[in-house]
Amino acid sequence: MAETNDSEEKKEEGGTRKGRLYGRKWKITIYKPTYKKDAEGNATDEWDAEHDTEMDVSLLKCEFQTKTTTETAVQIGTLVVYNMNAASEKEIIEEGFQLSIFGGYEEGQYGEIFTGDIVQVFRNRANGTDYRLEIVALRGMQSLFVNHVRSTIAAGSAPRDVVNAIATQADNKIEVGTVSEELPGETLPRGKVLFGTPAKYLREICTWNDAVCWEGEDGKLTVETVEQEIPEDRVLFLTPMTGLVGTPVYTDQGIQIKMLLDARVKLRTMIKIDNKLIQRQAVQIDPGSGQQKSDQLPQKEQFDKDGEYQVFSVEHKGDTWGDEWTTEVIGVSRNGRMGFLTAVNGAGQTMK
Repeated sequence: MAETNDSEEKKEEGGTRKGRLYGRKWKITIYKPTYKKDAEGNATDEWDAEHDTEMDVSLLKCEFQTKTTTETAVQIGTLVVYNMNAASEKEIIEEGFQLSIFGGYEEGQYGEIFTGDIVQVFRNRANGTDYRLEIVALRGMQSLFVNHVRSTIAAGSAPRDVVNAIATQADNKIEVGTVSEELPGETLPRGKVLFGTPAKYLREICTWNDAVCWEGEDGKLTVETVEQEIPEDRVLFLTPMTGLVGTPVYTDQGIQIKMLLDARVKLRTMIKIDNKLIQRQAVQIDPGSGQQKSDQLPQKEQFDKDGEYQVFSVEHKGDTWGDEWTTEVIGVSRNGRMGFLTAVNGAGQTMK
């Protein structure tokens, strides 16, 4: 594992010294399959999934970018590795099937950022002397979109029952992690046939129950409602002294916040900041009518009274030999950790 050596310098509580984070840490691994051997020790065509070969590329110059949003269950990760030897490049191009990226800082902010299935590998020349091996990977594609489910659901099944049926009856079974207790209890009035991708039916459940779903870092399916209470231990307090970079900015999608790379930031995490730090946006006027453009959200409804914003989009960027080492999020106010999103004014309304 590659990391900077800062252990000899005194650190204050929280991994900071005079309010600054030190000690970048990362591990970047590419996996290729290992095949079982026969009685004579010769390799067979049977994949030994429990003993995959790991290629640690952490010591090379690596640039990575990962993006996750609640709008899609698929998470995207890209990795660029510079100047690998020809033999290793050939192995990855021909056999690489998965990559994982861990990163952050030594004290409490280090962890898994992305693990996904490789969908494309190609080699480019960065300049006259340096070569780039570029890798694109996805998480959630194989289990939710390439997978298939064929089953029937009995009348009287609740949404939680449907989620479990989709997961257990899929061709490649999906391990279920967290399914919100807040999912409505309405049951199906009649039986239903399931024949299609898990993503198709999970999207239906989420649409009609104001929920979102994704495959978590542990590979398990997570389904949460937008109104679900957020535990206090999932709220990160962020200031310029604890990692905040630049100035948070109001956008029509939510509050855009940039910080030093923090693996603790996941979808649906709550980030607490001082509202006074947020840069406001000028009102956009329609020249024809002289009125505010209808597609611009009222800013007064977007700022949380406690400064707590739920992460609906998170993007990690890093350069192991460069300056880039950041996390950017779009946060949306919930009017409190137990409240509704600002787009919802009451219990009779939904996100639909």
